[in-house]
Amino acid sequence: MPHTGIMYRLIAISAVIVIAGIILSGPPAVYFISLIESQPEWVDLETFQESYHPVQNLAWAGGFLFILGMAFFISSAYQLAVSPSQKVPGLLAIVFVTVFAVLIGVNYALQIAWIPVLAGQKNEALSLVTMSNTQSVAWVLEMFGYGFLGLSTWCISMVFWGSKRMNWIRYLLIAYGVISVAGAATTIGGVSWLSKATGTIAFTGQNVLLLITMVLIYHEFRKRRIKGGR
Repeated sequence: MPHTGIMYRLIAISAVIVIAGIILSGPPAVYFISLIESQPEWVDLETFQESYHPVQNLAWAGGFLFILGMAFFISSAYQLAVSPSQKVPGLLAIVFVTVFAVLIGVNYALQIAWIPVLAGQKNEALSLVTMSNTQSVAWVLEMFGYGFLGLSTWCISMVFWGSKRMNWIRYLLIAYGVISVAGAATTIGGVSWLSKATGTIAFTGQNVLLLITMVLIYHEFRKRRIKGGR
C-alpha cells in the first residue's frame, strides 16, 4: 500500500477513536450515568458523599480514550502538511494538543483515583478537586485544557484543503477552536455559568460539532484510501 494510503487510514482510524471517546465521555455517557447513579448539583461535601458511586467515574475513564484519539488525530493529520504555511501551524497543533493531554489527563486522573479516596476519608479537600463542584480547580483545568485543544484544532485546520468536504472540515475545526478558546477565556470571569443551562448547551453543542467534524473526516479519508491513496 502506498504511504499516502497508510496515512489516510491512520487519519480515518483516529477519527473513529475520537468519535468513540466523545460517546464514552460526552453527553451520551453523562446522560447514561445520570440514569444509573446521578449526582445532584453541588451543595456540600456531605451531600456529595451520600450520592457518590464509582460508576460516576465512567465518563472520566472514557475521557482518556478521547485524549488518545485527539493526540492520534493531530499527529496523523500533521502528515498532510506540505508547505511551511501548513507545517508551522501543524507543529503548533502538536504542542497545543500535548498541553491539552497533560491538563485533562491530570484532571481525569484526579477524578478517577483521588476523589474516591477523599470521599472515603470524608476529606474537605474533595470540594477543591471534584468536577461536581463548578468552583473547584478541576474546572479550571478542564476549561483551559479544552482551550488548548481548541488552539490545536484551529492550527491543524490549515492542512485540510482541496475538496468541498475538506473545506468544510477546515471550517468546522476552526469553529471548534473558536468556541473552545472562548469558553476558556470566559472562565477568567467566573465559572458559575457552567452549572446552568448555558453550560449544558455549550457542552452539548461543542461535542456535537466535533462529532460531525470527525464523521466527515472519517468518510473523506476512508474514501481516499479506497481510491488508492489519491
